[in-house]
Amino acid sequence: EQVLELDERLNNYAQLVHHTLHIDCREYAGAGAAGGLGFAALSFLNATFKPGIEVIAEYSNLEHHIKEADLVITGEGCIDEQTLQGKTIAGIANLSKRYHKPLIALGGAVRGNYQDLYTHGLSAAFSISSGPMTLQESMHNCSTLLTQKANDLMRLWSIGRQV
Repeated sequence: EQVLELDERLNNYAQLVHHTLHIDCREYAGAGAAGGLGFAALSFLNATFKPGIEVIAEYSNLEHHIKEADLVITGEGCIDEQTLQGKTIAGIANLSKRYHKPLIALGGAVRGNYQDLYTHGLSAAFSISSGPMTLQESMHNCSTLLTQKANDLMRLWSIGRQV
């Protein structure tokens, strides 16, 4: 009931903004994010939206770093077929592919058709989980699990470089 009431009130608010400012931002992707904060930013601040990877890449000089790297390692909570639908890894994969750099992704979970990412620049994906565990256990031990898997990964990379 509360969700329906809130939705109705937000719709009334959007109609009032449209009537007053003669703009309608309800259909913009991201306008409903954070309880309508996106809508307010678009309507009152003349904001524009950028995909998160573009912002990260710009502020971190990501393209330069990938271009200069021998190996790119990234991570995500869950790596699956949805990873290409706007997650940061998708943007990193595109840059890695552009510069012919191997990209390895570490995830709390790696599942579904994640292999589809291979055609988009991902070289390999690994779960940091060392075996069956609950989400709570995985989150509680994330730092240790990530460190261990990264260590294993770098040992493997080192072997490959010696051959």
